[in-house]
Amino acid sequence: MRNKVLLLVALLLILVSASLFTYPEVSKQMAQGQNDVVISRFDKTTENVQGDDGGKDGENDDGNDSGYSTYEEAAADGAVNDEGYLINDDGEIISDYPVVFQMDLERLYQDSAAYNAALNERQDMNVDFAVPALDLTDYGIFDGIYGYVSAPSIGLNIPIYLGAGDYNMACGGAHLYHTSLPLGGESTNTVIAGHTGYFGMIVFDYLPQLSEGDSVSVTTYFDTLDYRVVAKKEITATETNDLYISKGKDLLTLITCARMGKSRCEVICERA
Repeated sequence: MRNKVLLLVALLLILVSASLFTYPEVSKQMAQGQNDVVISRFDKTTENVQGDDGGKDGENDDGNDSGYSTYEEAAADGAVNDEGYLINDDGEIISDYPVVFQMDLERLYQDSAAYNAALNERQDMNVDFAVPALDLTDYGIFDGIYGYVSAPSIGLNIPIYLGAGDYNMACGGAHLYHTSLPLGGESTNTVIAGHTGYFGMIVFDYLPQLSEGDSVSVTTYFDTLDYRVVAKKEITATETNDLYISKGKDLLTLITCARMGKSRCEVICERA
């Protein structure tokens, strides 16, 4: 009897040890699956912009155009809820994903471009990086996502949020305030920060595995921008030199923690 008890205890210890060993990897796979769902929803939203006359007879790809040009207009008529989903007269959701409106996106692009232009006049790193460059709810976007960043060689595919606050950093990549929004163009440098080793989440865990020449892309409501890794370095936690715009260059800079937070891994990419 005693031997059976010891055997049972041993088996339980083995199972517990195995679960502790595999749980981080399993949880990360689940987290990446969640990222993929979020990004797929973003892609669907951009394919079916409301008020976009690119579809047949004014309809979008899903044939479900609301007929409104802005979120404010649709909300005033009770056609959309406060999360951006289309609803019917009974308040029931009738779209599979949030919708965005053409005129709102045009305004978002214009304001993003104006923000970038202002940085070329004066860029200061003595700022609160957690501040969002723009409030996306002003443009009828309520999931906080501006786009996503991808790097096929390391399986990177994560959403981009504006402002490096705790919540955004826990959800994906965070655009640092007072760096360029990802529109591309000469004299721009979009800086995105992400966690490494964040429990149950994959963000920039594999960033150090990127090599010079690897492809990295950023997809937004407006375009997909393709970059190539041109440099990788380890910097101190307080260095900001590479966050600044480099005149004439179109850059994307990715940053994460290294050495248990004692330093930073920085990957610099240039427009391909």
